[in-house]
Amino acid sequence: MKTASKFLLGLLMLLPLTSFANLITSTGSISHYGAGSVSYTLFDQDARARTRISVNSASFDTQIFLFENDGILNGSDFVGYNDDGGPGLNSLIDRILNAGSYILAVSDFPLSFSEALSGFNYNNRYGSYNLRINSAANIGFSSNVSSVPEPTTLSLLGLGLLGVRLSQRFRSR
Repeated sequence: MKTASKFLLGLLMLLPLTSFANLITSTGSISHYGAGSVSYTLFDQDARARTRISVNSASFDTQIFLFENDGILNGSDFVGYNDDGGPGLNSLIDRILNAGSYILAVSDFPLSFSEALSGFNYNNRYGSYNLRINSAANIGFSSNVSSVPEPTTLSLLGLGLLGVRLSQRFRSR
């Protein structure tokens, strides 16, 4: 049983404590005119690196705006925007980003700067889209609420199981 405990402890030490990767993908959707017509995705990057953000949709012509996330979305957070990313891509931003938190606004073309900030696009096209973010740095989706990343949850579960096993062992002595 001592070998099993050591093996479990070794596995726990190998688990990462954050949920970052160099490639993250997601899907989303926008609604018709008004509320929900601009979709926001929050992500974090842990180092300065080249980052490529692409968005595709079969339902509408995507346009994206990228902002730094300082807690309040306003014009001073603007990083860049794109409508046409080239062959096979509806929208593409490919640039060096600093370590930090970012907000990506996705909607139907044309999306004005003020519409990207307000969350209301006045077009009538809607549907789902695919998002792909690739970076030389570690990146991960974030949210406004504090959450425990899955690998950390697994680590805590494993430590709890190890604690139960050790307490059983000491009780049997």
